[in-house]
Amino acid sequence: MIHEIRANKKSFRPVEFTSGLNVVLADRDEGSSRKDTRNGLGKSTLIEIIHFCLGSKVDRRRGLAASALAKWEFTMEISIGDERITVTRAVSTPKTIIVSDLEKDWPDIPPAELTGERYFNQEKWRAFLGRALFSLTAPEAPKYNPSFRSLIFYFVRRDHHAFGNPFSHFQRQNQWDRQLHVAFLLGLAWRLAIQWQQIKDQEANLRSLRKLVKSGVVPNVRSSIGELEAERVTLVEEIEDYSRALDNFRVHPQYESIQQQANRLTEDLHAATNSNILTARHLKVYRQAIESEEPPSTESIEQVYKEMGVVFSETIRRSLTEAKEFYRLVVRDRRQFLALEISRLERDMEETHEKIRNLTVERADLLQILSEHGALKEMTRLREQHVKRSEKLKDVKRQIKHLAEMESNERKIVRDKADLKGIAAREHEELRDTWAIPVRLFNRNSQALYKAPGHLIINMTDAGFDFDIDISKSGSDGIGKMKIFCFDLAILEFSAGREMSIDFLVHDSEMYDGVDSRQRAAALELAREVTERIGTQYICALNSDMVPYGDFSDGFDFDKHIRCRLTDEDPSGTLLGIVFDRSEEA
Repeated sequence: MIHEIRANKKSFRPVEFTSGLNVVLADRDEGSSRKDTRNGLGKSTLIEIIHFCLGSKVDRRRGLAASALAKWEFTMEISIGDERITVTRAVSTPKTIIVSDLEKDWPDIPPAELTGERYFNQEKWRAFLGRALFSLTAPEAPKYNPSFRSLIFYFVRRDHHAFGNPFSHFQRQNQWDRQLHVAFLLGLAWRLAIQWQQIKDQEANLRSLRKLVKSGVVPNVRSSIGELEAERVTLVEEIEDYSRALDNFRVHPQYESIQQQANRLTEDLHAATNSNILTARHLKVYRQAIESEEPPSTESIEQVYKEMGVVFSETIRRSLTEAKEFYRLVVRDRRQFLALEISRLERDMEETHEKIRNLTVERADLLQILSEHGALKEMTRLREQHVKRSEKLKDVKRQIKHLAEMESNERKIVRDKADLKGIAAREHEELRDTWAIPVRLFNRNSQALYKAPGHLIINMTDAGFDFDIDISKSGSDGIGKMKIFCFDLAILEFSAGREMSIDFLVHDSEMYDGVDSRQRAAALELAREVTERIGTQYICALNSDMVPYGDFSDGFDFDKHIRCRLTDEDPSGTLLGIVFDRSEEA
């Protein structure tokens, strides 16, 4: 139970609370204009201070982080079980929480100083509050476990989105977080929510891996075992071929030299063959020349000159005869030259033929050696290819194994989900007497507000717990807020009955925004009745124009529950007692 909130500054207005109904009222001075607002009087700041003293982070978007509050310290007196302790935390050193008057032998708490004070860091303070207020033990899962900070938000709602859904306390709250903590508060088998989420994580991991494989982000990975098996068969055959080649491989020590000799012989053969082809062409030309080489006759020359009208003298005739004889001798000599050249070329061709035969035999011997042996680097290449294929085969086998494991895991997930659903149904039935209590409490609370019981619905689905609330005529913003009110009040009463130390519930004025005045009156009266009956505490902030004086029951004195009045008459009427520029907030 929260007893008092105070600060180290005189301007702050200390607020004392009692059991039952406690109201922090934001009143507007009669002289205030319509433009004045009560949003800066300190109602929400008070809730921020409560969260601050209960181990929240210093939110740079909220008022306590303003530079004007840098030297402020806030203190809260609160009962933990049967101990009334004092908690102090400074804005400038938020990582240290100072606790006084804690005498019970709690496990894992800092030792007391000579002054009796204990210094907690933020983590240890939260862990202590989890044990003290909710009986939380050491984490049972590395990632998903009930946390004090998530649970306390259902008892001290502060974020705007916390007033939009009974089962959520901020906008982006994860599904597992809602399932786990609401199941814990309703007395359900909350550990099942952890198992559900772990199965969801496995499904998400498998989906991500499948997606990566199909998209090609993971290189050289097939998307099906069938493709991999086909590749494995091919690789096995290739490896066997390389193994046989290596088994039959013989290395010749002069393989490289022999290969070079064979290459040179091949070049010589090509040159000799080309030479013979050229010689054969020359022979053909020379033989044709011998056959066609004949000296011209004198008669033919005379006939030509006659046709030209020239008459030769005897002297000229004699000269022509001498010329003819000379030309005959030239032709004879040319024929003898061609005959000699032909003989020489024929000898050259024969010699070249003999050379070609010798080169061919010599090269054949070398090629025989090369065909029966191999070079060391060739054997090395074969071994490299053999190793490369073997490594690839290992990789394919690994992929087959991984895909088989993925498919096995997918089948296991299906089985685990079915098994978990069966276990959940069985445990849900076994815990019926426990979770039926908050269901009845919610129904009773809603009936007090709307003359007809609403329904807190708990379903078991393939995805885990599913919660819903049904109130007749629901749909308006006001009824939606009252769903939250009825739920919060039900879990407060249920928690008190489970011998937990959490015994306070805090609502900002947003809880009553847009709510019909009759329901506002009924809610405030119900909060007073329940908390006084079970010895707990309800703290709410209200604007003065929200108070439904005309709708309260006879005998209900609202004003006696007002613990603090905040006004806008001057800064002293606000909670902090000061005015500062909100734009300075970090």
